[in-house]
Amino acid sequence: MKKLHPIDKVRASRDGHEFHEAWAARKALQLVIPLDGLVGMAVEGLAPADQENVSSETVEIADLVLYYGKGPTFDAADSVAIVQFKYSKGLAGVPYRASEIKKTIRKFAQAYRNHKRKYGVKEVDEKLSFQLISNRPIHPGLTEAIKNIASAGLLKGDAKKQAKQFVSASGLGGKEARSFAQKVTVIGLAGSLVQNKQALSRVIADWSVARDAFARARLGAMRQLLRDKAGLAGEGRNLVTRTDVLDVLDLQSPDDLFPCPAGFPRVGKVVRREQLSEALKLIPQLDKPLLIHAAGGVGKTVFLQSVSKMLSERHETVVFD
Repeated sequence: MKKLHPIDKVRASRDGHEFHEAWAARKALQLVIPLDGLVGMAVEGLAPADQENVSSETVEIADLVLYYGKGPTFDAADSVAIVQFKYSKGLAGVPYRASEIKKTIRKFAQAYRNHKRKYGVKEVDEKLSFQLISNRPIHPGLTEAIKNIASAGLLKGDAKKQAKQFVSASGLGGKEARSFAQKVTVIGLAGSLVQNKQALSRVIADWSVARDAFARARLGAMRQLLRDKAGLAGEGRNLVTRTDVLDVLDLQSPDDLFPCPAGFPRVGKVVRREQLSEALKLIPQLDKPLLIHAAGGVGKTVFLQSVSKMLSERHETVVFD
């Protein structure tokens, strides 16, 4: 039998920090083109405006706080997610059970109570959620337990045992425990440290002019931004916004990430070609590309624009010059 070498705890802890950093950096890139409404991200604690009069447990459990909506504060946001990361190299294939996350659940519950006292039940019910993200898989019984606590469903077997541990760790009971469980999501298999770092590198490279030193510089600047926000330099300034990300990537605006605008000349009113109807009938039946060719200056570009305009009534079309 192959002898297993013990895991160096110091190095393992460092990997955990890097996992957090790489995941957070990828999330921060979403601020540039916020398709999901992300407007801010607080690192190691809540946004400065939200840190006043909160418990130490609430600050400790918030590895990352994601703000969606109108602004990066609880009052301005439409929704707020408090995120905790759990990374393990030695137990990467071992599913998480409720008994292993009791401390996290207790601190999530403390943050839940804290926010209710500060903002009121209605605001918290509408906005607040909690996420535990890990590279390890999640035991099906734990997933079932949280789901059934939230819905007041019947539990049996291992799920019932884990539900009991979950509720006990939260220190909540009855309707309050149910409302809390509705806000908790445990996400497993979030990728290894190497996978998350590679994914971050790919995005940065794709956003750069070439996969060269310029892309590596952007990658380094992005990582440094997260380190600064997580360290002493980020005390009272731990919020990452779109402006921060644009600055470290040396972009004036998100438009800098896109190709130059199309260069089609204005041609005025277009006379419909007799071949247009034939092309429109042919294209949906093709199993290979259609090549439009003719001598220079006869109107290939205008014809292609006409085809695109007609097809766009029922299809997604892209025309670029």
